[in-house]
Amino acid sequence: MTAFFDASIGRRLAIGLTAILLAGLAVATVFFVRAERHEIQIMLEIKGRTALNLVGPRISHVFDRNRLGLVTAELQPLLEDRDFDYAFIFDDTGVLLSRLCTDSRRGARCDPKVTQVPQTPPLKLTKLHKKRFVRHTSGKMMQLLTPIVVDGKRVAGLGLGISLNLPARQVSLVRSRLLGLTAFVMVSVLAFLYWWTGNTFVPLRQLTRGAQQISQGDLSVRVPPTRPDQVGQLAVAFNQLAESLQRTLKEKDHALVETNRLYRNLKVARARLGRAERLSAVGMLAAGVSHELNNPLGIILSTAGNLREALGPTSSCAEDVAIIESETERCRAIIQGLLNFAASGDRNPANVDINALLRETFGLAVRDERARGLNAQWLLDAHLPTSWVDPRQMQQVFLNLLLNAADAMGGKGTVTIRTGESIEGGRRKILIEFIDQGCGIRPADLDHIFDPFYTTKKGGAGFGLGLAVSFGIITAHGGEITVASELGRGTAFAIILPVRSATHQVEVAAR
Repeated sequence: MTAFFDASIGRRLAIGLTAILLAGLAVATVFFVRAERHEIQIMLEIKGRTALNLVGPRISHVFDRNRLGLVTAELQPLLEDRDFDYAFIFDDTGVLLSRLCTDSRRGARCDPKVTQVPQTPPLKLTKLHKKRFVRHTSGKMMQLLTPIVVDGKRVAGLGLGISLNLPARQVSLVRSRLLGLTAFVMVSVLAFLYWWTGNTFVPLRQLTRGAQQISQGDLSVRVPPTRPDQVGQLAVAFNQLAESLQRTLKEKDHALVETNRLYRNLKVARARLGRAERLSAVGMLAAGVSHELNNPLGIILSTAGNLREALGPTSSCAEDVAIIESETERCRAIIQGLLNFAASGDRNPANVDINALLRETFGLAVRDERARGLNAQWLLDAHLPTSWVDPRQMQQVFLNLLLNAADAMGGKGTVTIRTGESIEGGRRKILIEFIDQGCGIRPADLDHIFDPFYTTKKGGAGFGLGLAVSFGIITAHGGEITVASELGRGTAFAIILPVRSATHQVEVAAR
């Protein structure tokens, strides 16, 4: 019994089956009661019509002879039947000419509250058709009305009251029988559920414990199939599911790793695409603007030089002329940067030793005032293959990254320069890294540092073109340049170049 009450399946089955049985029996009861009541009413109506057909001619004969005192005597045979409670005769004005009930037949007066004898007829005589019966039901009484015809004329109406207590008794009998049947069925169902739950709940409890262990991450649990029925089949299916979950979990972990990798690649690719679109638009603008402004700036610079020589060093305007020359040179430097940015696709490639080019570029960088206190930690791959690149452009990229590292560390410090080789997708690639220990870059600036004229240097120390030009050069070589930074701990730039030789370029051109 404890297992039965502990088993939610048993409770649900008991409640469900009980509800279904009660609903079915309720519907059956209503159906049977209505059918039985209707059938009994039809039988009583037929019985009443037959009685009226027998009594009607005799009452017509009484009216024909005008012996109305015998009407009551003619009504008495109707009430010999216990299903008939009263009878009455009324005229065309609606006045009861005579009425007789079961009480008056025994010598007592009719009690209208008991026999429900009407005080007035329910219908007028004019509503009754010859040789037809009219049924009128009110409460627990059914009245049958028929006209009394003399010489083809309706002279009065005859009414018979039929008790409907018999249908009520039949309904009560059907109801009691159905209630007894309901009690028997419910006891049988509960007894079956008690036996079934006790026989089934133990393996189901094992399945429940197994499912709980699986939900806690233990996919090694198995349930022994001890029964040959559906519960045993459920245990077999449970074990198969556990094995499938183990395999699926491993595949899911692998797919999750691969999805994360693809998502990162997609995110990087979208960022590069957006950056490339911006750079392409700026490059086209820069090429046009640079060519238009370069010549006027040269004329301004030449005219300022002539003016300075004409005024002499002692002139009061000599300082203003020097400012004009200095700012013009600054504008020419910006224009030259724009020209380099716009013309980054023009290359003169060759087989280049990247390690040697890095050392040469570092020697050039430390000659600059900004990088004289810069030191290098070399982590170069001695077996690094040569690459088919433009050494001048690549040196421009390396020099720009080294000077930026020097600016980030305040002109002194150690920058780590690392090279290596990797294989991705069956293709050989060269990795070049510049890692400084400077102030770092804010996260909000990381997405814009390769944009033209975007600089984080203070006081006009830079034009914001160095990284944009470097990005264009690396991209034109089929490579990638990325950055990772943390405020206060430094920045790392990584360049990835494909390993391509002169022979490879010739094969590509031939295809």
